[in-house]
Order: sequence, then C-alpha cells, then structure tokens
Amino acid sequence: MTTRVQPGRRVLWTAIFGLSTTLALLLTACGSTTGGGGASPSPTVAGTPTSTVTCPTTTGFHLVTSGQLTIASDTTYAPAEFPDPNNASNFIGYDMDLAREIARRLCLTPNIVKATFGNIIPDISSAPLGQQRYDMSISSFTINSDRLKSVDMVPYFQAGESILTTVANAGSIKQFSDMCGKTIAVQNGTVEKDEVNDANGNGPGTSGQAPICKQANKPITVLSYDDQGVVVQQVQNGRADASYQDQPVTDYYASLSKGALVDSGITVQPSPEGIVMRRDNAALEDAVKQVLNDMRADGTYLRILTAWGQQKLAYPPLS
Repeated sequence: MTTRVQPGRRVLWTAIFGLSTTLALLLTACGSTTGGGGASPSPTVAGTPTSTVTCPTTTGFHLVTSGQLTIASDTTYAPAEFPDPNNASNFIGYDMDLAREIARRLCLTPNIVKATFGNIIPDISSAPLGQQRYDMSISSFTINSDRLKSVDMVPYFQAGESILTTVANAGSIKQFSDMCGKTIAVQNGTVEKDEVNDANGNGPGTSGQAPICKQANKPITVLSYDDQGVVVQQVQNGRADASYQDQPVTDYYASLSKGALVDSGITVQPSPEGIVMRRDNAALEDAVKQVLNDMRADGTYLRILTAWGQQKLAYPPLS
C-alpha cells in the first residue's frame, strides 16, 4: 500500500460543512428538475422538492445565461456522470442528480454540458467574471492544492483510487508498486495520470508519488485517453494490464463485466472531492454551499447517493 496523500481523479482541504441528522418530511416547491438532458431515470432517486425552497428576488449571481445554472461535467465517468444508455443526450449518475437538485433549489434551470476533464477548470476560471464558459462543475474533482490556486472547491463527496484488471492479473497487481513494468491505462487530466508519470520520474512531481518505478528500472507503460470508457476498454481488449481510477468507477465497471474484471486493490483511501466554483462569484458559491447543507439536513443528499450505492462515500463521512 502506498502512503501518498493526494488521491482521486482529479494535500487535502479540510473545510467541512455541518451535517445534520434531522430528516424532514419532503413536500413540494419551486424550481425545475429538467435541463441538460432532463430528469434522471431509474435507478436514480432524484432530489424531492422541499417546503423550504424560496426563489430569491435578487441573487447577485453572475451566470453564463440568466435563469440557468451552466454545469460542466466530463460525462464519461460512470457511475458519477455518464450518458443514459437509453438516451445518450441525457446524463445520469449521482453527480448529475446532485447537480440538478442544487439547480432546482437555486430556482435555476440546470444546463449540464459535456466537457473534457482537463479543460474544465481553465474554462471556469480564466475568463472575466460574467464571461466564463461554465458557472460551476461537478465532475469527481479531488480537492488538491494545485486546483485551489485558481478555483474554489465545495466538498460534497469522497473517493479513493483503485486498480481495475482482469481476473487473471488480479493476483499480480494488488498495489501501486505492482504496476511498475506493466501497461496501465488512465484518463487524461487526472491525478492518476500524474501519479503513474511521477512513478516513472517524468511527471509533474505534484502527486505525492515517489519515482519508484524509475528507481526499480521498471517503468510503467502509460496509455492515456480523454474518455474513461476508452480507458477501461484497453483492459478489456488486452492492450493494458490494468486501469487506474477512482474506486467508485472501478467498482462500477467491475460490476458490469460479469466477473471478467475485478477491483484488485485500493491504492489510496477516500478523501474529499469538490464542486468547482469561480473564486470571485461569492454569491453563487455561498448559495451552493447553503443548498448542499440543506440537502444533507433533509435527507435528500443521502437518498441520492444511496440510489447509486455510494452512501458509504458520503462527505462528511457518516458516523
């Protein structure tokens, strides 16, 4: 087991929202649950309207489009965000359900836009306020110091990292060091890619992973792609010995494979992921924090995670 401290898809931030244990009886309220492909189908349990939602008359939000919350997401990362198998223009997953409910409680129409993972933070942060491409992103971003230099991140989930491989390889690839000398597939723009490159001694040097494969003279052959589905395909077709990604993603693809693929080892334990926000759009960020706290307090947040089998990765962790 490695001892790196920077896990995740995407030095941890320890700001935590208060978690209420009071569950409220849910009623009806204003807002839309459509947009960005519409409401999520089964097996999701979308957020239920509550009697406490009140549309503000003045918000001070600086939005891409008035009346809409424009949300960027790399929709190739099941079960967090991915196309509905029955309607490819509709994006589903626990992140998508959370995003739609946040928008509804802000009395905004959600507009979920498919984006390349590595481009999301620059597209949110680089343009002048009011000219940004997206208002926010929910896309399995691990909170780390590099990202916090250019954006704020509101913690909403936690995830670790693990190895997806075939049953035949599972016994020989159980921990990070076992990937040395192997062919490993990863998604572009992720911390996992930084880690395997740092292990080879040619990465950015920011992941916390020591150059163990370089020292052992057994470099990892890295295959990298923008689409996580393509990453997993490399394991399925035998081009890669394993893929390396967040643990919920590993578990999802293992469950779909009918025993052909397995989670062969957790390399990093769960840590917080965050909703990406501009640092200079304080009114919107404060509102997102508030509705997320409200969702925790009335039970909507946990119901959404439970519908996707991810309740054990709630953040803050459940006691």
